[in-house]
Amino acid sequence: MSFLDDIINTTKSAAATAGKKTDEAVKFTKLKIKESQTTGDIKSHFEKLGEMAYEMKKNENPDAAAFDAEVEEIDKLYARLAEINHALDDLRQEVTCPVCGAKTKSENAFCPKCGAKLPEKPAPEAAEQPAEVLDEKKDDENK
Repeated sequence: MSFLDDIINTTKSAAATAGKKTDEAVKFTKLKIKESQTTGDIKSHFEKLGEMAYEMKKNENPDAAAFDAEVEEIDKLYARLAEINHALDDLRQEVTCPVCGAKTKSENAFCPKCGAKLPEKPAPEAAEQPAEVLDEKKDDENK
């Protein structure tokens, strides 16, 4: 019976590993979709901002409040994009060098490109938080 138990345990372990990898792939795909949508939103707001600038110059009637609102919305979208990219880096187990911007594996202590000290690795539960935070923010926006 121990041979059958070994086979069952090995099968269970393989299924758990496959399930974990599938979950990671789904999270990664969802984040990539959010990244693409946010990038599209940023481009749309820049287009609207350009039209507003043109109209303001042409009519010599500046509507600074609407212009400022668009700039603020673009800043919010860039902040959201940074959160998405941070969550993607966590899934890839990568960090971005604060000095040169190069991406490297999170286990490195120093940047292989410029030699700068990299930020400390976050705790495992903190690494999963950005994706959860993104889901909560999206739910709040949809309400």
